[in-house]
Amino acid sequence: MRLGGFFSASNEVELEPLCEKLDQYGLSTIGVPSACAEMSDDQVVSFGEKARGLGMVVGEWGFWNNMMTPDFSAQEERVNGLRHVLQKADLMGVPCVVTLVGTKDSSDHALAPHPYMFTEECKAEFRELVLRVLDGLDLKKANYAIEPWCNTFFYQPEDIRTFIDSVDHPRFGLHLDQMNMVSFADFYNTTDLINRTFDLLGDYARSVHLKDIGWDYAHMFLKWDEVYVGDGVMDYDTYLERLAQLPADTPCYCEHMNEESDYALNFERLHERADRVGVRFLRRGEL
Repeated sequence: MRLGGFFSASNEVELEPLCEKLDQYGLSTIGVPSACAEMSDDQVVSFGEKARGLGMVVGEWGFWNNMMTPDFSAQEERVNGLRHVLQKADLMGVPCVVTLVGTKDSSDHALAPHPYMFTEECKAEFRELVLRVLDGLDLKKANYAIEPWCNTFFYQPEDIRTFIDSVDHPRFGLHLDQMNMVSFADFYNTTDLINRTFDLLGDYARSVHLKDIGWDYAHMFLKWDEVYVGDGVMDYDTYLERLAQLPADTPCYCEHMNEESDYALNFERLHERADRVGVRFLRRGEL
């Protein structure tokens, strides 16, 4: 496992000064540069080589456009953009490019709910979209990975595995955000959810998010919040034990916080939990 979050570099020059911060928090994976899609092929290759030479893994690349927009021309543009990003990621040595399934909602916001997103017709349409994205790409390192979200069928382990099997492509897999997969039935039984997920999907996990989930009872109706690791219901002992069974370079990210101090708290708790269950995150330069 390789831990990261918050820290990234915009260019090669910023990589070496980043080492001190990564070492301070026991990290070894970083995000891609924000303008990576506009970098030349030579720049992308050089950035990846420099990062690896410094013992860093450049992990997931997020492509957060709504892939299921009902606007055909917009969808074509996004498919082509995603194909471009996958090729850049492959040159850099990034293990995966991540999207959500998306939505048919008129808001064009990928998280918006819409009844179509749970239908068999949606599964068939999205399967064809995934194959359009991957068709003809000669990828050596990068994979196309989907992040689960509760507004689509790509949410529970069994449904996700069925969909991955239906796509049946060696460069297609899962971006594992276990917190996003918590349902009401699993809220007080995340141990079972984690084990079901890894039993069914462990071989397809390309990158990971590390978050926790809590219940805001002060809200009149059901409301769950992302909280610091250890302050919610996620069984992190089991989660880290199962994560340690994945390939050693699997990038694992904390996310969605604003301050370095918030990330530092999560990093500290994750290292403590890992030590407690007898696993560890690889530091920069460790193999």
